[in-house]
Amino acid sequence: MRRETSIGLVLIALGVLFLLGRAFEGVSFAWPFFVMAPGIALLLWAFLGGKDVAGLAVPGSIVTAVGLILFIQNVTNTFESWSYAWALVLASVGVGTYLYGSLSDDLARRRDGFRTLRLGLLLFAVFGVFFEFVIFGNLLGTWVGQWLLPIALIAAGLVLLYRQRTQSP
Repeated sequence: MRRETSIGLVLIALGVLFLLGRAFEGVSFAWPFFVMAPGIALLLWAFLGGKDVAGLAVPGSIVTAVGLILFIQNVTNTFESWSYAWALVLASVGVGTYLYGSLSDDLARRRDGFRTLRLGLLLFAVFGVFFEFVIFGNLLGTWVGQWLLPIALIAAGLVLLYRQRTQSP
């Protein structure tokens, strides 16, 4: 009965998403929902299907996260953020692994999932700051982000090289 319930809920969710897509046909923001739908379906199946299908939480979280990233990028028209948003896909692997561990009562998987989640979020933050500050120059302004910061980095590197040279016997 659980399997039929899971499949029934997935079919209902897909039907609702298809109807939303039809209702907002002229609106271009709705297409990422069709990416999210299979991910949500996999997550529902993982939660409702028991320990045997708990592993579906991993691909479910990945596909759902990609859909959410695409939705945000589509609404804000910032597709260049893929240069660092890929790290959120890694974080979603961590979320899925954590969920898998929780659903299957596996403490080691939960720990691994949490570590992967933290790594993905750290990479997202580091690469996000790098690309937004240095490459795109959006957060500090064009002049500061594209000229002053790189010059400051070069100057800091030269200072370090000079110190090393003067301290060497």
